[in-house]
Amino acid sequence: MVLEEHSPAAVAAVADELAADGAQIVRGWRKPIPGVQLVCVGTVRSPADAAAAVMCAVDGARLVVVADAERDLIDSLCDDLRHLGRLDHRIGEEEVLELPEDHRQLLALLLGGATLGQAAQALHISRRTADRRLAAARALLGAQTTSEAVAAASRLGVRPAQRH
Repeated sequence: MVLEEHSPAAVAAVADELAADGAQIVRGWRKPIPGVQLVCVGTVRSPADAAAAVMCAVDGARLVVVADAERDLIDSLCDDLRHLGRLDHRIGEEEVLELPEDHRQLLALLLGGATLGQAAQALHISRRTADRRLAAARALLGAQTTSEAVAAASRLGVRPAQRH
């Protein structure tokens, strides 16, 4: 994965996505240990950085490359990586999704371990209203399930809230 002009949070989210099967995330360009799948996360600013990243990919590591170099070097890096397998090259920040505050509060309680009924009670709303808010939040986040919505909210920076 090659990213240009992405925030640290977006880079971390991509690394987490690539490591979802239990791979270990490491900073920098490291040679994988036999039997351990790595996701190497680093920045390419020079030809030496690009060569090190490509060697990691040759050795079997997954990469999250933050490209902060001249266009020719980025193009060359992408060509090299494309020859090794599938390449996902993203340019520019992804659209920032803003959740309404009432959705954030509900998801924060769910992140904190509350059930939907407990969250509704803590927010002084009916269970039916909580169901509707959760459905709206899932739709905004493109999530099929509550678990997916809670995980997506966490990636957006929603922090767990404690029930009172």
